[in-house]
Amino acid sequence: MKVLLVEPDFPYPNKSKHQANKVHRNFVPVGLLKLGTFYQNRGAQVKLVRGEHIKREIGFVPTSILVTSIFTYWSDCVWRAVSHYRALFPHAEIIVGGIYVTLHHRRAYFRRMLAQYDARCHVGLHSGAEAVRPDYTLLESGVDHHVTHAMRGCIRRCSFCGTWRIEPRRYDKPVERLVEEIVAVGKARVLFFDNNFLAHGDVETMLTELAKVRVKGRPVSYESQSGFDGRLLQRKPELAELLKKANFKNVRIAWDSGFAGHRAIRRQIDILNGAGYRPESVAVFMIYNHDTAYEEMLRKVEKCKEWGVQINDCRYRPLDAQHDNYNSRKYQTGQTDEDYHIHACAGWTDAKVRDFRRRVRRHNIWVRYAKARGEGYDRNMERWSDIHNTFKFFGLDRPPAYELMENSPTWKRRIHVMKRLRNFMKRREIMAISLEGLGGCAMDCALDETCRLLGVDTAL
Repeated sequence: MKVLLVEPDFPYPNKSKHQANKVHRNFVPVGLLKLGTFYQNRGAQVKLVRGEHIKREIGFVPTSILVTSIFTYWSDCVWRAVSHYRALFPHAEIIVGGIYVTLHHRRAYFRRMLAQYDARCHVGLHSGAEAVRPDYTLLESGVDHHVTHAMRGCIRRCSFCGTWRIEPRRYDKPVERLVEEIVAVGKARVLFFDNNFLAHGDVETMLTELAKVRVKGRPVSYESQSGFDGRLLQRKPELAELLKKANFKNVRIAWDSGFAGHRAIRRQIDILNGAGYRPESVAVFMIYNHDTAYEEMLRKVEKCKEWGVQINDCRYRPLDAQHDNYNSRKYQTGQTDEDYHIHACAGWTDAKVRDFRRRVRRHNIWVRYAKARGEGYDRNMERWSDIHNTFKFFGLDRPPAYELMENSPTWKRRIHVMKRLRNFMKRREIMAISLEGLGGCAMDCALDETCRLLGVDTAL
């Protein structure tokens, strides 16, 4: 048996891609990687590709082609991949699965698309793949973290969320099995994809045991991609200390309710602060362009400013949306609800959506770079933030003070070249060079030589 695993060419933001292998830092195709292990254990030859490839690049004629999906509004990418591989391999079995498929498989248009491409679908989780570990060697190059679940399903029934529809049955992974998995995979950073991590039935034991795990003698750092259910933190405040002891980073809670819920959110932040998480290291998820009006959302932003915490803004798209063509660059011309979903019934408009995003961006920059110094926001901070991201792109530490760079012709030119090169490499998805450990002259030489080889114009 020969199995081709396909991750469609989803339009991930360039800034979110793992530079070494073009894998989105938060959306490693863990389902496909588990399927790879599952089929290899049964003697199959397996290859994973992203996007549409020609036969020569694949290297064999597959008997089965498995295409994954995520967001419903990226459905076009899924069908484009299915169309391509059906034309390429007319006799292969094609199976589509994943989030979008599970949410839309009963719809008439979906059934027509399956028939058009002589494909079938897999709904929900794959029990065989759930029982094995992901094979990261299927990626072009390895990722620096392990993706896993401690549980499936959710105790909540949020109207905007598809988790309880996709994973209707609750399941808690045994703590011993979870620890064995992390040690066996051997990565010192673990990212949980759980939708409600703290709802695990034995969460106290799990956190206690995670704190003891060592990989090559080093403690492991953890992150919960979907954050934590603050209501569970309020019920069991001791969980915050267990999270801190277990080395959980990038702590986030959700504020999905209206402004009236601010007292509960404040208590949740206080619990995290009391466990040792500084306010600026805590972020609050906020869903906008949804039922809570723009004006009320601004009041929530003001509260986050008062508390000194960051905001993770999440623009709402309905679960039945099949496209999303929002373009942040069209700030001046604007867009309509034909381009993307605008929640007009709650008073949202394109202008309000863009203004809210702008306010959140400025708020987060203020929290990161000015709050501790007792200063207010100014536009230079956005420039410094962009420089900081450029430094991270090339594997460098925090840049020098903004004033130093502004008053130094050498630094001005260096930053100019770094930005030109970064933008060029991002557009063409070229792996970033590392400047780590290089001094001024050596850094300039490395930048200039790379620009020369790639043909990047660095003229001021």
